[in-house]
Amino acid sequence: MSSSSHLKNIGPLIINLDGTELSDSERQLIEHQLVGGIILFSHNFISKKQLMSFVNDIKSIKDNLLITIDHEGGRVQRLMNGFTHLPSFEKISEIEDSDLRTEIAYHVGYIGGYELSEISIDINYSPVIDINHNKTNNLLKDRTFGDNVDNITSLANAYIKGSLDAGILPVLKHFPGHGRVITDSHTEECFSDVKMNELLDTDILPFKILHGRYADHNLPIMTNHISYKNIDEFITTYSEEWLIRQSNLIFSKKPFFISDDLEMFSATILDGKKISCEKRVLLALRAGCRMVIATTMQDNQIIKNKASSQYFEENYLTGDIAKYFEKNHDKMSTVVIPKAINESRERYGESLKNMKKIGL
Repeated sequence: MSSSSHLKNIGPLIINLDGTELSDSERQLIEHQLVGGIILFSHNFISKKQLMSFVNDIKSIKDNLLITIDHEGGRVQRLMNGFTHLPSFEKISEIEDSDLRTEIAYHVGYIGGYELSEISIDINYSPVIDINHNKTNNLLKDRTFGDNVDNITSLANAYIKGSLDAGILPVLKHFPGHGRVITDSHTEECFSDVKMNELLDTDILPFKILHGRYADHNLPIMTNHISYKNIDEFITTYSEEWLIRQSNLIFSKKPFFISDDLEMFSATILDGKKISCEKRVLLALRAGCRMVIATTMQDNQIIKNKASSQYFEENYLTGDIAKYFEKNHDKMSTVVIPKAINESRERYGESLKNMKKIGL
């Protein structure tokens, strides 16, 4: 199980790996000062035992490295074989009894957190706290707690508590709310005409409330790649308006922003032109992101050819990004990984029992 730890001077890049064991080039890559995290995917996983060995191997390379994953439940869960298949957030939100609904949200956060913590994973990119304004939204479909701010906030709160109790740091996503568009930022540019006062009254509220409620944990917040034309021309990830100026007004404590994947289509285009990986990273860091995700998941051929480490070396480990990090890392936030509660094994058994009791 994870014990509480404070990690400083973590490199800003969170990257993926190609297989189920580390190659020599990946070991060298992880040693680089700019690499601060690894994001795991299903192609890194054969069994729980293999993954535990893989994670331990990665962590043996350096101390200040985060192991992260998308483990929401429903259709977004990278680890299945030997792990509990968690219900989607939509399924949880459909439980009629409000007390039971909240209880199950806690159990789901706890079970997911416990099973991830057992294999030394630090961060889960969950919960999704977007408001699903449009049921035809394919990106968010079944991944949200619905369209009611109070319900989203109370269920996400219970889920977060469960995750923290199990020793996993959850992430609030996708700030300031992906539910305003039905386009998919993986494959196209995303624009919204919504005005700031409307966002403040709706989509932003769960982020504001939950970040404030867990101020001591400084829950990371994932930024989205949507351009809110009435607020800033830049997508949120590249927007100082959003991540510095508005953020200072919205949050009581400076958030730890992590960008969504910079290889997603909507993060690769600026003023109608494709921009370099280096420019994407520098735009995001200067705008207020503490860490950025960059993966080769948008081009499966790179992973098949075991060429991700070469791709990152050529495109992301640049002199200008290194200079920026060296100049600014002392001012960058520390990450606090929570400590699991003592009676965790018993609570895990209880949570499983309660979830199964209602057929989830």
